[in-house]
Amino acid sequence: MSYKKVSIALLSVSIVFGAAVQSSVFAAPAAASSQVKKVGQFTAASVERNAANQLIIRWKSSADLGAVKIYWSTSPDNIEKTGKLLTMTHSSYNGYVAADPKPDARVYFLIKSAGGAKITTAERKVNLQGAYNFRDLGGYKTTDGKTVKWGKLYRAEELGRLTASDLSYIQAMGIKTNVDYRTDAEVAALADPVLKGMEYVRTDAGNAGSAADLNAMIASGLMKDEASAVAMMAGFNKQMVDAPKFYIQLMELLNDPSHMALVQHCTAGKDRTGLGSAIILLTLGVDEETVMNDYLLSNVYRAEANKAAIAALKTKIQDENVVAAVTAMMGVQKEFLQAALDEMKAKYGSIDGFLEKGLGITKQERAKLKAMYTE
Repeated sequence: MSYKKVSIALLSVSIVFGAAVQSSVFAAPAAASSQVKKVGQFTAASVERNAANQLIIRWKSSADLGAVKIYWSTSPDNIEKTGKLLTMTHSSYNGYVAADPKPDARVYFLIKSAGGAKITTAERKVNLQGAYNFRDLGGYKTTDGKTVKWGKLYRAEELGRLTASDLSYIQAMGIKTNVDYRTDAEVAALADPVLKGMEYVRTDAGNAGSAADLNAMIASGLMKDEASAVAMMAGFNKQMVDAPKFYIQLMELLNDPSHMALVQHCTAGKDRTGLGSAIILLTLGVDEETVMNDYLLSNVYRAEANKAAIAALKTKIQDENVVAAVTAMMGVQKEFLQAALDEMKAKYGSIDGFLEKGLGITKQERAKLKAMYTE
């Protein structure tokens, strides 16, 4: 997510948990006025971790909201009541830099104005050592004015490389259900860790995007250039719409409160998981553009891993067209997910038609899902 540059003004240094935190990267508010309007709402907020392991909390609002308080908690629920005060600042700064208040746990923030406007936010990417693409689907706005809840819906790649500290971190997140889309061969190659209190659900969604799939495409000679790779991945996405039994099972799990919170994953966390995440967000009423942007975030979070893999590939394959094809398959492109969305509309008349007829989600069940996962 990108933000416009703001003028740098000298702000006071805040003391957070005994450590001085420099907050001068955000613009100072305009000259104080005796008639500051406390109307309006927060329209967006985000948290990103910088190279110094500090958390950059940003927000936008529809008006000057005056003084604000920032609270933090290891639970996304009732932060104002159960959380701790991080700092007091001014809404016009549009941001705050803080030391991580609890490095060994996932943290959520509530930003609240004196007038009562408030917004909850957290890091999109879960801060793990052994996973690049483990992220939270919370914080997205829906077309009916709601927001997807943080800390209830996660998407990830294979979990077999998580460190001991990662496992403790995830255990504390309260995830109740782990949905694994991988094939028997993928699971045999790198099984998921067993975590106490987390139910493991296997639902084989085929091998689209897996290492076996990639190797098969190279060996077949069909993947001869980037265009052919894009066409293949688009075709895989259409196939998953045409035979969505694993997503039917996913939605049945989500409809049961005992499975909240839930993580769904495959190998790279981008294809099978990418479409599963899109279906979840669309069901909750998130617009297609936002859904697409979330889908494409895999390119951001997997950038370093993919770069290293391509560098290794170039030592074995000299054909630049094949390298370009593999590069395309290792990432995600708009055309991949768009093929699935187009198939939903072509086969069922609309995305809503796919959700109702293709996945069997009734209007009552969809309303229940929205009540459970949005606020």
